[in-house]
Amino acid sequence: MALWVWVDDSIALPELLVGAVAAAGGALFAQLVRDQAGSRIRVRAGWLLSARSLPLQVLRDMRVVFGALARMLLWGEEPQSALEEVPVRSGGMGAATTTRRVLMVMGASLAPNTLALGIDGDRGVMIVHRLVSARVKTRRPRPDAR
Repeated sequence: MALWVWVDDSIALPELLVGAVAAAGGALFAQLVRDQAGSRIRVRAGWLLSARSLPLQVLRDMRVVFGALARMLLWGEEPQSALEEVPVRSGGMGAATTTRRVLMVMGASLAPNTLALGIDGDRGVMIVHRLVSARVKTRRPRPDAR
């Protein structure tokens, strides 16, 4: 609800009612999903320590994405995107390993250059889409500055 007031920048009664309905709907949806999931959340403190690098990763990816945007606007150079496999330990089927996989997908998708599509537990990889792939180095030549 507080997020709604902050985003909407209004405390008028109709706006607050819409925010309350949206918050209640979101809470109901979250509860329904939780009940259907059949597994509970188990977070270990060590997993949260690896989240310390996320702000730096977001800043690095923002630089990459804005650089690609600038190259596209200035020189018409489209970014070379790619699907990539990132090695991960997928673990078993318990509540703790399920939570770890969810946190890995969320953490990988937080940065703007990467979207985690899922984890292939059999092969031990996370499939991600990178808007600007470091593995693809095909660039068009820049126009002459004459």
